[in-house]
Amino acid sequence: MARDWGDDMYADRIELIFDAGHRLLKYKGECEAPHGHTFKAEIILSSEKLDQTGFMVDFVDLRDKIGGWIDENWDHAFLANEQDEELLDALNLLKEKKIFIFHNQNPTAEVMAKYLYDYVYKLYGNLVSKVRIWESPNQYAEYFKR
Repeated sequence: MARDWGDDMYADRIELIFDAGHRLLKYKGECEAPHGHTFKAEIILSSEKLDQTGFMVDFVDLRDKIGGWIDENWDHAFLANEQDEELLDALNLLKEKKIFIFHNQNPTAEVMAKYLYDYVYKLYGNLVSKVRIWESPNQYAEYFKR
């Protein structure tokens, strides 16, 4: 069978590890209590073409831009729903804190994957294929556009 070379794609993938706390507002279960995870963000870009150097994107550039954003915003932060007044009041009593607010959404792995996808899309446009947020070594949520 002849292969359609027009469908060939390159894919670049990076993963970034970070630690963060969260809780799920109005959730009935263990995740209603504040807790933390070692998260893994997995970003996959794809393209049919490479640049003159042979790159789709430089991994150093990817790590600097996306890793820098994660370090600044999510790593060692508490991820909170802006409607979680009780949690935010408690966190604001602390002298040292890092809080990242999700507007009207719980900081679930699904919501985080979409948020990071949107950020990466602003940087790399249609090259972004999907974003996964691993909440544990054996489960992740993924966001992509069809």
